[in-house]
Amino acid sequence: MNKNEIEQEIYREMAEKLKEIAKMPFDKGLPFLQREAWRLADKYDTDGGNVFNILMTYMNKEKKQ
Repeated sequence: MNKNEIEQEIYREMAEKLKEIAKMPFDKGLPFLQREAWRLADKYDTDGGNVFNILMTYMNKEKKQ
């Protein structure tokens, strides 16, 4: 997989998890989001901050379109 494909896959997986998080109270959703970001970071050999950055970047692009 190239960098773009990895970013798209991370975004796709995180977008699915955001649907679950939306139903949770904030104090439960934030740790869940963090665990998922770090899980994907391990899966794609990056770090959680980068996963979160990819999520925010792709959400911003999606919103502009």
